[in-house]
Formats: sequence, structure tokens, C-alpha cells
Amino acid sequence: HCLSNNWLNRRDLLQVTGGLSLTILAPPSSGAAAETAANTPFLAPEYYSPNLATAPQAGQSFFPTLTPPFLNRATYRYTLGRNAWALEQLLTFVNVTATIRTNVILLESGGLWVHSPQWPTGEFCELLNDIGHPVKHVVLPCNALEHKAPMKSFCDKYPDATVWISPGQYGPFGTCGRSITPDIQKTMGYRVDGVFGSDIQPPWLDEFDIATLYVALPENAGPVSEIAFCHCPTKTLIATDSVVYVPDGPAPSLFSTYFDKATTREPDFWPKSVLQSVFLPLRTDQNGMYPGYEALKERLVRAPILRAFADARSPQAVKEWVTKISRFQFDRILTSHFASPIAATPTEFKDAFAYLYNDGTSESKLPPIACQDWQLLESLNRGIEDYRLGAPVVFNYAKGCKE
Repeated sequence: HCLSNNWLNRRDLLQVTGGLSLTILAPPSSGAAAETAANTPFLAPEYYSPNLATAPQAGQSFFPTLTPPFLNRATYRYTLGRNAWALEQLLTFVNVTATIRTNVILLESGGLWVHSPQWPTGEFCELLNDIGHPVKHVVLPCNALEHKAPMKSFCDKYPDATVWISPGQYGPFGTCGRSITPDIQKTMGYRVDGVFGSDIQPPWLDEFDIATLYVALPENAGPVSEIAFCHCPTKTLIATDSVVYVPDGPAPSLFSTYFDKATTREPDFWPKSVLQSVFLPLRTDQNGMYPGYEALKERLVRAPILRAFADARSPQAVKEWVTKISRFQFDRILTSHFASPIAATPTEFKDAFAYLYNDGTSESKLPPIACQDWQLLESLNRGIEDYRLGAPVVFNYAKGCKE
């Protein structure tokens, strides 16, 4: 239904072309990436572009947050091109440290569309306001704690923005079902204008295609939901947690706002950070390399922890969701973690989930994760089943692993 820049209606275009995917963004004009990335997803040059903006003088503290940093929560803003921006903070928990990103899009209808807002420190708000357009719409795209925890604080800062949330929220940061109820402001803690998948449609829907994943298994603590958005005018998929692209080291400079620079420059700092974030073991080979990291870096992949926890319990629902997304028309992907934007086609997005397909419609070109590197997640799944903490595993998520 998306129309922009005199494009054909998207459904009509698919009928005319027989579903042919769009060509990928032109790769960078220089360097090794330009030679090797023409037919594979690659990190677009806008990532951490030279116009990186900070505003520490505006204040980097916010309390209480779900996890550290508490006092020095730095925010980096950089352009993503095509009237989009990233505002990035660090997420730390025990031995896990990762970037978490708010993606912001300037709508053709005017105003900013804010996806998964993070903690509204003085710096965060100044960098957001400095874009120069009002915050019109706020989106909570999933029910993961690190995404939903900052929502009330952010909505309090921008009370005039409309608020749209994924269904099946539960836990200490708000609860809701699959539609608006009279008490939803009380149960969520802030005004909600719509729940994705319900009858109430957002006013910005004419610029987006939307795919909703919703799984409610009775054995689980609550539903799993995630919404994927395709911004049609800019051919951009905003994918939240569905896929990630791990850049090769060193660690992004944002890490040096929490760790000392000497630590972040250690050769194993970034590989360890990546593996701990996706719950793969810190196993090294005879050359001192981390095989798990080598299987993930510089590729568009499904995070192993989601493959083992979500896909393993609801493979058909995830497959149907991925198939729907792969019918959208986009040539780049914005994610909430690791690096963005990623130049990639719908086919390449689907290929990241090749293990779900047995019909020959998707083929992974990635080196498989070693079977022994799945052992940590396998042990966690056994504990979940032994203590009846969640639904049982029904799918071999390590399918195709390297012996």
C-alpha cells in the first residue's frame, strides 16, 4: 500500500515483477569491502560517520535505569542517511555489554518517528531535539525488557507524541493484551494510542509496511512479540532484534565511555563482548581465535540466543513472520544492536533464517556455528525444561552446525 516518489503500489509492483527483489545498495567505492560485498550484506558507510554528535554538557545521568551505566550514560548520535538518525547508548548487565540504538525517521508527513527510545538523559534529549523536528510518534517494537523499560520516562518527556506498542506486554514495566482497554494507561504507566495488530491504525501507516510476530505459549511467563517496519519511501527495514550485523573489531568508541580505553583496545575485548552478548562460549582454537566470533562477524545473522530461545519453541510462527518481511521492498536494514545501517536485500534477510526452511527457498551462505559452541544455550534450555520455566524446545535450532 506504500506510495512515494511516484512509485507503483507495492502490491501491484510485486504482481508485475513476479516478486523480483530490488538490487542492493551500491557498495563503498574503495577498500576490500567494495570488492567482496557486492552480493552479500555489508555495513553501509553511514555507520559511525564522521559527523558523530555528542552533548555531554547536557547531562549523562538518569536514575533509576534498568541496568548500568547510571551516572555516565553517554549517547552518540549519527546520521543513517535518508532522513534517519541513530541515538546509541550502552546496555550492561553482569558480564554482558552491548550497544542499544534508538532509530529515528523523519516522516514525509512531518515530524519524527522514534523507534525504541532509550533513557532520556539530558544528552539524549538534546541530541534528539537538535535534529530540528518535533517528536510526533513513539514506537515500542517488542516486549524485551531493555526496550520497554525506558518507555515511561521517555513518554513523560514527550507527552504530545502518540504512542504505539507491540502486543502482549507483561512484567514490571507494564502489561497489556492485544488491543486497547479502558485501563491500559494504568497498566502500562503511560498513555497508549494503539496496540499493533488491533483495529486502531496509526496515522503514519501509509508510509510503512508492518509485520507482527506474536507468540503466546501457555508454559512461558508471557507472550513474545516483535514488530518489523518497512519504511517505504526510503526502502528501509527497521528490524529491532530480528537480525544483527557484528562489525569486526575493535569495539565501537562508545565502549570507551564506560571502560578505560586500554581495556577496549585489548585484542580479545571485542570478540569476548560479542560472544557474551549472544550467549556463545568464550572458546578459543589452537591459534587463539574465537570460532564463535569468526562465525558471526561481518555477516547478517539471527542472534544465537533468539534462535535457541524463540525459534526453537515457535519455529512456524517465526518462519511465517520472516516470510512476510521478505516480501517487503527494502535495500537496507536498521537494527537495535551492534551495527547499522546494513545494506541487504529481502532475500538476504530471509537467508539469515535458512535453518527454518526445508523447501529450498532459502539457503545460508554463512559458515555454520560449531556444534560445541551451542552447548551453553543447550544447557540453559535443559534447565528451562527441567524446572518447567518455559515451553519445551520443539525444533533443532542448531541444525547444520559444524562438527
